[in-house]
Amino acid sequence: MASRAAEDRFGRSIAEGLRLPVSGWDTSPVRGRWTDPGPPWSYRRRARARLRRVASAIDLGTGGGELLSSFAPFPARMFATEGYPPNLPIARRRLRPLGVTVFQYGADLAIPLPSSSVELVLDRHEAFDAREVARILAPGGRFLTQQVGSRNYAELGRVFGSASEPPTNRVSDVRSFAAEIRSAGLEVVEAREATYRAAFHDLAAVIWFLRFAPWELPHFSVERHRDGLIRIDRTIARSGSFQVTAHRLLVEARRPAA
Repeated sequence: MASRAAEDRFGRSIAEGLRLPVSGWDTSPVRGRWTDPGPPWSYRRRARARLRRVASAIDLGTGGGELLSSFAPFPARMFATEGYPPNLPIARRRLRPLGVTVFQYGADLAIPLPSSSVELVLDRHEAFDAREVARILAPGGRFLTQQVGSRNYAELGRVFGSASEPPTNRVSDVRSFAAEIRSAGLEVVEAREATYRAAFHDLAAVIWFLRFAPWELPHFSVERHRDGLIRIDRTIARSGSFQVTAHRLLVEARRPAA
């Protein structure tokens, strides 16, 4: 580091980044310190509107239920899944009082519901098996998914010399992603793709994010990735932020009615 003051700032940022709480998909610990304005569409608005039109639905990868709970009141039959074990008790505590049954989601991506049993499947940033989605959808039912594209926050990988975990779904571009969903027998009614700028405004927020989304930099540790953290810290000190490029995909599909 260039100076004693910079070393002290770096050390304080490391300690804070490791101390900030990580719980479900709650981003409030770094509100204003990590700015990701989101894509030009509103998944939240679309999901809420579609929930109002159905009597049964499931949310795949609900995290701690932070987003889903904001959509209440729910259809008469409302389910959710979560595959990250630390998030399960958080989701159940939040969603059970709202009438939502939360299932554990396994690595096989099997959805624990009967065939043709729900009218709507929601999925924000969770891996899925398109055949399973098609199986549980009732005829005429809808699938709404927003995914993090494979080029998301690539600047982090370049700084650290590491790649993120390979995605389960074909999220390199929206054409491939839509084709994967069509291959399961669903009709794609809308497909969109966007890249946009996001930013980290201090190093502690970067460290928190790498703990929050461990697939972005597998096996992250301060010791192993110290050189990259120093480079990011210097960039933030010089320019006020570390800029990254977000990549998002959106597809809405339906199961044919007959």
